[in-house]
Amino acid sequence: MPQVAQRFPFSDYPNGWFQVAYSHDVVAGDVVSLHYFGRRLICYRGESGSAHVLDAHCPHLGADVAVGGTVREDCVVCPFHGWKFNGQGANVEIPYAKSPNRVARLRAWPTVERAGIVFVWYSPDGGEPEWDLPKIPEAEDAAFTFYAPAEARWTFRSHPQEVFENTVDIAHFATVHGVSAFGNLDVEHDGHLFRAVAEVNFETPRGPVSGAVDSELFGMGVDVVRHRGLGRSCTLLTVTPIDGEYVEARYTFFIALDPETGEKTRMGMGFARDFCKQIEQDIPIWEAKIYRDKPALARGESAITEFRNWAELSYPEASTEWYVVGNGPLRCRP
Repeated sequence: MPQVAQRFPFSDYPNGWFQVAYSHDVVAGDVVSLHYFGRRLICYRGESGSAHVLDAHCPHLGADVAVGGTVREDCVVCPFHGWKFNGQGANVEIPYAKSPNRVARLRAWPTVERAGIVFVWYSPDGGEPEWDLPKIPEAEDAAFTFYAPAEARWTFRSHPQEVFENTVDIAHFATVHGVSAFGNLDVEHDGHLFRAVAEVNFETPRGPVSGAVDSELFGMGVDVVRHRGLGRSCTLLTVTPIDGEYVEARYTFFIALDPETGEKTRMGMGFARDFCKQIEQDIPIWEAKIYRDKPALARGESAITEFRNWAELSYPEASTEWYVVGNGPLRCRP
């Protein structure tokens, strides 16, 4: 029997690094409940200071460890029967037994913190990371400040690949966002990294300024955006699948500080407002559109095809599945 038709002809969950929290959300001693990749997870920080992400449901009798669980030393303790698990997911203590259960484990997710963000590595088989996330120099530069307002976080019906395809779809910037002029778009890619540099005229109170938008995609979960022509800036867009229908997108801004006042610059805050406004203009389109597997492109839009070919690297070898192309019938993908 065919499976339920999928909206996209590729996996719900690409391989790669994805944001699940901000570092400041994970206070030492707390167990934070998460829901990503169609499953319940927990994140906690113990004595070591490192953040750990594990599956939430205890292998013993299925309790959600986030609901009443506690942190002891560098381990997490299930609230139901007191079973204790370390950061690698191994059971290390059962309070009413002489020895732990060597088979019982919580899946431990490879976890790193970069630029004040907690990332996990997703692969369907639970394998180790295939590449490292880059450091963000602006996060360690005293000339910048971390800015992640609550309003720069959205949940909507889409897929990470759809969101990041906007990086190379420069024509929509005029129709959707009212950007007056885009020039050349240069793209290059190497393994997990895809880079797009688009020439653009920035509108300022003093008139248009020539510059560029430099986007670096690290897999299908992280886009690092910098501007050229209006001073230094750095913005991270992360997109994390919640389940097969919805994703969570967040903007993290590293805003330049005024060297005289120490306050956030007007330019930096202006970029933050513009980024938030633009994604809110995109969301209704993403939620309502279908995915054209073979789109009818205009001249000069070959970067979309190049992006899609690169994106295939983020999916494991697919098993047989059924999906819809456009408004057509179910098709089988080998």
